[in-house]
Amino acid sequence: MNIVGLDHFTIRTPKLAETVAFFQDVLGLTLGWRPRFGFPGHWLYAADKPVLHLVEVGSRALDAYLGESPAQFGSGRVDHLSFRGTDLAQMQQHLCQLKYPFRERIVPEILEHQLFIEDPNGITVEMIFPYSRDNAVVGIAMERLAILPEDEA
Repeated sequence: MNIVGLDHFTIRTPKLAETVAFFQDVLGLTLGWRPRFGFPGHWLYAADKPVLHLVEVGSRALDAYLGESPAQFGSGRVDHLSFRGTDLAQMQQHLCQLKYPFRERIVPEILEHQLFIEDPNGITVEMIFPYSRDNAVVGIAMERLAILPEDEA
């Protein structure tokens, strides 16, 4: 397959500030750049890679982007796992051959084409591929979330 590694994981939290402090103080992750998605959150970096995405629960924009999540505490707060891939068309074809339903979204602002599937446990798995104008949406198209300009975030 064409998966090259774990990209990031995302935690939904009602305790955004405390969660940021925990991962900074305990694990030494650093706060870094994050696109202006229109809902509260932070990206925490290990070296130069954003490995942890934190999002604050309670936002309609968040639910529109990631879907609603009934989990309130514990491991259920992990929203999704994300892997980085190298050949979008190959993965789309592979999932179609398996008749495995998948959703996808193009996010040109961060140069990504994202595929989403659910594992047998209901855990969302995201696969990120390089964005190209030639990329085709083959699975279920997801609505694009407008990334806010700096002055509107």
